[in-house]
Amino acid sequence: MITKKRMAASTRVIITTITVLLCTIAVLAYLNAGNLAAKKELEEKAEFLLTHQEKQYRITLEDIHALGPVDFVALMDTSTTDPTPLSLGGVELWTLLQQYQIKLQEGSLVQFRALDGYASAVTGQEVLTEDNVYLCIYMNGERLKPKQEGGLGPYLIVIKNDRFSQRWCKFVEEIQVR
Repeated sequence: MITKKRMAASTRVIITTITVLLCTIAVLAYLNAGNLAAKKELEEKAEFLLTHQEKQYRITLEDIHALGPVDFVALMDTSTTDPTPLSLGGVELWTLLQQYQIKLQEGSLVQFRALDGYASAVTGQEVLTEDNVYLCIYMNGERLKPKQEGGLGPYLIVIKNDRFSQRWCKFVEEIQVR
């Protein structure tokens, strides 16, 4: 008799704990999703946000083309692949920041947020280093495809001096300069 009561109490505790955990996961997932409609619009229009202090700019593909994208090669090295040279096309990030008159210092922090929730950051010094941080729109001569099509775009941040490509950011939705 005591064993059945103990099992019933244990079962209630386990069910309550699981329910609380599921509710917590649901709330955290909702908060992490952000504004899904805004994210979808940014991806569909191939746009992203550039934020600095109180100013926010909505950057389009045409804006990037106006800056004169260049072709370059970067080495992608991940934990699951061997180092692979990639042929990419894009603009150096400091060029984009100059276009919007954003003054960058070596101690500045530039954060990247992606449509899938990933975030990465670089220092102002890394951005100011020539031939290092790029905002890419092409790979192997073709426009970067969006996530739904199995691509890395519409925008990809590449940090050439990041030895293991750990801070590269695909599906860029916002670049924030602090």
